[in-house]
Amino acid sequence: MSDVQSVIRREEWDDVVLLHILTNSVDAVSAAAIEHACTHMKPITVLDFADVAFINSAGISVLLKFVVAARKNGYKVFCLHVSPHHQKIFKMVEMTRFMPVIEEQDLAAYTNTQQSSISNS
Repeated sequence: MSDVQSVIRREEWDDVVLLHILTNSVDAVSAAAIEHACTHMKPITVLDFADVAFINSAGISVLLKFVVAARKNGYKVFCLHVSPHHQKIFKMVEMTRFMPVIEEQDLAAYTNTQQSSISNS
């Protein structure tokens, strides 16, 4: 398996983990590294595809299995910075049903709301 740290950079807030995918292509090996990085999931996991230019069918398959399993276990999974081309592919394979695309401002607003409620406690 790829070294997880060369594939993923992890940021965490209270109930959110943001996983920046650092590789420009997602294949079965890098998708497995992404899945491995999610072993310590938070209620909300966001996969950031900003650097991803290519996703092959094996990568889509591994991602889809991971996302479906995470949702079945009660986790919410979202994707961020997905190219229009990859959004079409995600819709075709129904991945957006389990991992909707969100915008950066939505994530920022949510994390700011969470941090405000903690500091007011």
